[in-house]
Amino acid sequence: MGRGRNAIFALFVFWVLTIALACNPKWVAVQSDASFLSLNQIKGDSLAEALLKPYSDSVSKSMGRVLCHSAKALPKIKGSAETALGNLMSDIVLDRARKIQPEVQASLLNLGGLRASLPEGPIALGNVYSLMPFDNRIALVKLGPKEKKEMFRYIGEHPGTPFSGFELRCENQNWMGFLKGEPIPENDSFYVATSDFLAQGGDKMNFFLTNPLFFDPGVLLRDAIISYMVESQQAGKNIHSQLDNRIVPCTEK
Repeated sequence: MGRGRNAIFALFVFWVLTIALACNPKWVAVQSDASFLSLNQIKGDSLAEALLKPYSDSVSKSMGRVLCHSAKALPKIKGSAETALGNLMSDIVLDRARKIQPEVQASLLNLGGLRASLPEGPIALGNVYSLMPFDNRIALVKLGPKEKKEMFRYIGEHPGTPFSGFELRCENQNWMGFLKGEPIPENDSFYVATSDFLAQGGDKMNFFLTNPLFFDPGVLLRDAIISYMVESQQAGKNIHSQLDNRIVPCTEK
């Protein structure tokens, strides 16, 4: 009998709780008020500022370190077939990649990966971090004939895509690669330096995905750019870049 009474009591408690919960009112917001507080109205915490100042001063000093000098400003431009900034960055990546693997024939980046312009005159470490804030690494990929052709088409259809190591021309509405004025044989493979992000199909560069040969030497693109700039400064050379017609767009017919 004790068990029966316990069961009845449990059912009674369950029934009471169910009725109570069902009868709870449901609150609905019918009006809300909000206000904005200007950052100028917020007073700084003097103690926190004092504690952080040595670190912020150290970061500012580091980011202000001059790496090299540029002969002219290199703005980030969208909509052009090529840009001086994109040419310089892809040239640098190709130069650094060949120090890792001399067989590398070309480099390919994406315009969206370049996040800022470079100024005329002194270029500081902070400028490079603004230009390339992501920790993308250099990746080396060997493209087969089919993928190489798809890469040429991708570059042609995405104006401003930075590339180096070859020329690209549109002939009879087809994108053809040239090396020192001579057509690149269609059946040849192509060793390309890019970023690990793009090598994994980023920015819809799917032609990289079907290639089994992929090598990641663990070198950040940003560090490669920094080392190039430092070496240029040590050699007493300004960095410079210009449009060199490495890509010739299709003409309207």
